[in-house]
Amino acid sequence: MKPYSASALVCLVALWGCAEPPDGLGVEGVGLVTESGATGRADAVQADLAKLAIRTLAQDLGVAEDRIVVDTIRAVDWRDSSLGCPQPDRAYLQVITPGHRITLRVDGQLHFVHEANGRAFVCRKLKAVSGVTPERELVFGPQLLEARKDLAGRLHVTEDEIRLLSAQARTWDDESLGCPVAGRTYEPRKTSGYVLRLRHGSREFSYHTDLQRTIPCPEITED
Repeated sequence: MKPYSASALVCLVALWGCAEPPDGLGVEGVGLVTESGATGRADAVQADLAKLAIRTLAQDLGVAEDRIVVDTIRAVDWRDSSLGCPQPDRAYLQVITPGHRITLRVDGQLHFVHEANGRAFVCRKLKAVSGVTPERELVFGPQLLEARKDLAGRLHVTEDEIRLLSAQARTWDDESLGCPVAGRTYEPRKTSGYVLRLRHGSREFSYHTDLQRTIPCPEITED
C-alpha cells in the first residue's frame, strides 16, 4: 500500500540508519515536520485524514492544533476491529477493515492515530521492546523489532547481538514481496515496503516487509 510521508529522510532517530522516503505529502493549513522538504500536494482524502488526526490528537492531549505536525499517513488493512490497538481482556471481530495509521509529532515526540471509516483515536499500546521506545519508532519500527526477534530465534542468539545495516524502500510487482513460495499464487498488484538488512557477526540477512508482514528473504538457516 502506498505510504505518504512528510519526511525527506525516514529515520529511527539515527539509531539504526535511514531509508529513502516515499512520496511527499503537502496539505494546505497542515503542519509538516520541519525538516521534511516535501513537495507535491495531497488529495482531498489525505488532507481530511491529516486534519482528522490532528484534531483527534489535539483533543486527546489538550494542546493547540498548530503545535501538531504530520509525519506520515499510511494505508493499512486492520486485521480485526481493534484497528491495531487491542486492549487487554477484550474480544474483537476478526474482520479486515481498511484504514490508516497517522504518525504525528508534538514538540518532537511521536504519537500514533489509527483510523477506519472516519473513526480515529490515539493508540498507546506500543511498549518499549529491546530498548526501543514508541517515540523511537517510525514507519518500519515494529517490523524491525519483529525481524530482529525472528532472526535471534533462528540463530539462537540474543536480539542485542543483531543490528540493522540498512533499510531501503522497495516496490514489488505482487504480494509475494519478492519472495514467492513454490505452489502459492499471489495477487499481481504493486506492493510497497522495505528491505531490511541485518547483521549477526560476519553474516548478513535480509527481511522484506510491507509494514504488515515481515519475512526473511531468502530463507535463513543456522549454518
